[in-house]
Amino acid sequence: MAAVGFQASDLFAQPANFHPQSSSSITNETVTRMLDDQGNSQCATGGLNTTTEYTNDFTYCNASPDIATDLNTTLTEFGNLFDSKKMTGLVLGFSAGEYATVSITGHQHAENAHNVGATEGIADVSAAVPAGAGFGVPTIAGQVDGADASPVSMTMTFSFNHVDREGEDGNHFVGKNITCRAEVSVEWVGVPTTPEATGWETLSQGPNDANEDFDGYSYTAEKYFDLTP
Repeated sequence: MAAVGFQASDLFAQPANFHPQSSSSITNETVTRMLDDQGNSQCATGGLNTTTEYTNDFTYCNASPDIATDLNTTLTEFGNLFDSKKMTGLVLGFSAGEYATVSITGHQHAENAHNVGATEGIADVSAAVPAGAGFGVPTIAGQVDGADASPVSMTMTFSFNHVDREGEDGNHFVGKNITCRAEVSVEWVGVPTTPEATGWETLSQGPNDANEDFDGYSYTAEKYFDLTP
């Protein structure tokens, strides 16, 4: 029988309560090419700006859920290096009657690799995650479900505008995370008393209905975080 691995990897050194489900590590390289007068390839230089893109999915498990505390520096130092990889994206998923999920994206360069620390862009986003969240769907401060509505899903997405620049040889020279943004999307069965969350800017909201399901409501909002000095 062939010796083929069968195990999910933790690429971002996450805490013990987060169990890896899948991962990928894809390395991309740039090829510079020159064509002659007939469009034939004459000169080519490959292996430039070598960059590996990482994705990692986890499920959360804790008998006393508190995902904001358990994620620890993943939230308080979002954007830092984790296991030598520059974190650039984080998605928390909450569903009714289910354990929370975590998806992380990041990358690293072969030349002039990103360094650990605040100078290359990190932010503390922990305040955005409701206390005690981790199983089922939490309620963000300011939202009121009311007696006739219950949240059935929530997605919290944290991201940066990541800026990389190449130097004179075509390889990575410098890079940084800027403009830290969070977006939250909530779905209810029924219509909540107050869907708006305190401290978030509403992007869209409204009811939905159908002749084969109960009425529902959707809400999406955003907020921004300053980089750590």
